[in-house]
Parts: sequence; structure tokens; C-alpha cells
Amino acid sequence: MKSTFKLFILLSLLIFQKNQSQTLDTLVNVGNHKLHFNIIKGKGTPILFESSGGADCKIWNSILEPLSKITGSTLITYDRAGHGKSTIDTSETDINKHGIINLVEDLETGLKKLGYNKEIILVAHSYGGYLATLYATRHPKLVKSVVLIDVNHNYMDKYGEEDVKSLEQYLPEMKEKFIGLYYQVSNERETTKIMSALSIPLNIPVVDFVAGIPLVKEAEKIEHWNECHKKFILSHPKSIGITAYECGHSIWNQNPSLVINTIAKSFAETQSDKQKSIIYERALTYAINSSNNVKKENKASLENTLNDLGYELIYKNENEKALETFKLNTVLFPLSSNAFGSYAEMLAKLNKKEESIKMYQKSIQLDSENEDSKEALANLLSGK
Repeated sequence: MKSTFKLFILLSLLIFQKNQSQTLDTLVNVGNHKLHFNIIKGKGTPILFESSGGADCKIWNSILEPLSKITGSTLITYDRAGHGKSTIDTSETDINKHGIINLVEDLETGLKKLGYNKEIILVAHSYGGYLATLYATRHPKLVKSVVLIDVNHNYMDKYGEEDVKSLEQYLPEMKEKFIGLYYQVSNERETTKIMSALSIPLNIPVVDFVAGIPLVKEAEKIEHWNECHKKFILSHPKSIGITAYECGHSIWNQNPSLVINTIAKSFAETQSDKQKSIIYERALTYAINSSNNVKKENKASLENTLNDLGYELIYKNENEKALETFKLNTVLFPLSSNAFGSYAEMLAKLNKKEESIKMYQKSIQLDSENEDSKEALANLLSGK
């Protein structure tokens, strides 16, 4: 009995050590300073996360575990120079030598030393969108997809000067306490100039989230922020725009399921058909389980978001993906007449008449006053 117990303890320790070895927390020398990387090791295309301005890699912690379970991929977060645990080259006093080009070169050096300078997926928030865009333009054949979370796009072209002037009074304090942010703000004019001429290559698939609750407050700025996102979507043929309703700037904190499943889907598209099916099944399970922990109004928000995504995919002529999205909505919201109506509409569009009829009937069963479903069903039965 004692021997069995000792064996159990030994096996438990070995399993624990094995799991522990899957996470790498390290400082990488990238010249005269070091970058801090936190890596959850896995398989398939690695996913790299770019944080917002002034933030470190800890902002992503809440979604890393579920993402790791769903995708099994390598997840890479890091701190830019002067942020979090990353150091900065104090011997270089020229502000221009701490600009966005230097930041992306730091990242390239760090990834190369760690062995992740190959194919990659990028996830970026706010200012991090600049880094993702810059990296993608420098490595268009390696970046397989990009997920942008309420990023700047070209917003700063119009309001950058105003933004810098409002922050200049805080520069001395930043230099003393937040050196990374100090160089970011000090270089903002040059950064805006560089990034205004760049865009993510058109061959790279992009999902572009915009917050339903804007970061900026003035009506004119809100309109411009949203217009920048609309222009990006219209200019990029492989992009999908998603409005995260009732979510603020950090969308993944208010609606983690939406962001996690979007990233998982981007990853799945880089895998084999067999692995893709496994990931979709895990994502569906996660979505169902997580929906039980969301307030009723947020459930409605997710339902609307998925419905909008389905129609966005139709617009992009990605009908099979749209069908999957509408079907997922009926699974997540089995009492939604609207969800079944949209699913039925998509089935009819794909000439799956019998299945479409059943879904329209289900929609009407859930809401006898759903006139859209009634009319569509009547047309379908009459052969119109």
C-alpha cells in the first residue's frame, strides 16, 4: 500500500513537472537590453500577442488558459522595451533610436533567438496594432492571419498632434517612472507618419474588432474612430469587421468567448482538416459552457454579434463559413427565433430546402409572431 502511494506521488510530481515545463518565462538579450517573453508551448502555428500602449503582457492572462486548451497552440506574450520586466538600452539617449522600428527589430531578434521566427498569427490591441501591422508588412509570407482588437488604424493621422500635446506635460514623470511609455509618446509623431503609409498586406486574413463602447468620448472622435475601421474593412479584401456590442476598449475582458473563439478560428484555418474539426468542437464546447456564466443581456449581445458576423461572411461570399456561424448561434441560443430564422435563410441560400423548412418551422414555433420567418417559409413551400 505504501509503495503504491509513493508511486502515485512520484507520477503526480512527474506530471506536474511536465506541465510546468510547457511554460517558458524568460528574458532574451536583444542587444544592449533584454525582452521578457512568457510562452505557453504547444503545437501548430504560434500565436503572438501585442499589448496596448503602456501595457505589459499580463493584460492577456485571462484568455491564455482557455485559448491553450482549445487550440493546443504555442501562445507568446511579451513586454516591449521599458515595459513590464523588459529592460531598455539606457546607453542610447537619442529618442529616435527608441521608436517603433526599433521595437519591431527587438521583437524580430527575440523571436529568432527563441526559434519562433517562422509562420505566426498576430493578435493586437490598440497601439499594438501598429506593431502587428509593421511586423506583417516586413514578413508578409510568414504572418498567416491577424486579429485586431480596437486598434488605432489611421485615427492618429487626424488627432495624433492633439494627443501628443495633451500628454507632453506628463513626459518628465513618464521618463522617471514609465520609461517605455515615455519613448512611445515622445516618438508618437514619427510613429504616426511611418504607420500612415503602411497597411497589413492584402493576402493576410484579418478580423477587425471595434468596441461598441468607444474609447474616445467626443462625438466627432467617435465618428472618426469608427470611420477608420470601416475604411480599413473596405480596403482589405480578406478582412471581417466585428462590432463588440456593450464592450469597452479591452473587448476580451467584457466578452472573452467572442475574442477567444475568433482567435481559435483564425488558428484553426492554418491546420489540417482533421485538426480543424477538433478545434471547432473544443471551441463550441467552450462557447456553450462560457455562455452559462454570462448575464442575460450579454448573451443577447453575443447572439447579435454572431448573427452580424454571419451576414458579414455572406457579404464576403464565404457561405459555408456563414452557415457554420448561424448554426453555432442556434446551438448557443436554442430559444432564439431569430437565430433559427437566419440559419434557415442560409440553408435556403445553399439550396438545402428540406433543412431550411425545418429551421423556419422551428423559428415560428419559438415565436409565432415572427413575420419574416412566416413569409420566408410560405415562399419556400410555394416554390418562389
